[in-house]
Amino acid sequence: MGILERFTDIIKANINDLLDRAEDPAKMIDQYLRDLTENLAEVKKETAGVMAQESRARRMVEDNRVETEKYDGLARKALQAGNEGDARVFLAKKQRLTEKAASLQATYDAAHENAQKMRQMHDKLVEDIGTLNARREMIKAKVAVAKTQQKVNEFFLVRGQGRGCDERVRAHGGQGRRDA
Repeated sequence: MGILERFTDIIKANINDLLDRAEDPAKMIDQYLRDLTENLAEVKKETAGVMAQESRARRMVEDNRVETEKYDGLARKALQAGNEGDARVFLAKKQRLTEKAASLQATYDAAHENAQKMRQMHDKLVEDIGTLNARREMIKAKVAVAKTQQKVNEFFLVRGQGRGCDERVRAHGGQGRRDA
């Protein structure tokens, strides 16, 4: 699937929703980060080509405009000089260039739209990577807090069981001494 075809999917992706439904968010984030990083590298690679196409198309539109103006000027000069035959030739060339201008403009518009999509895709990927990195840090912090809480709970559980044993021994020992 090409980059431009995936554009809609990438723009519509809601990372937080996907992560909330994940069984292991940390692993999912790492996988999404790998995928997004690969996509970003591909977008960067293809963006250069798309932007070059846009520049070429823009240059062709501009060159056509300059040529059209040139032949218009030549036709005017030929008429002023009384040379109607040359004026007709220059006007015919101007007319061909004018007709070609619409096609060139359409090509440029399409190239410009593709370049805009690539820029949007790039920006979306960068934003998503930033969001995932922040989310990954938050999950790491939550995991660290959970591990610390688990250690504290285990510590108090062990200490609590130890106290219970001491109290039972004292209780049994105290009764045994009383019986003796």
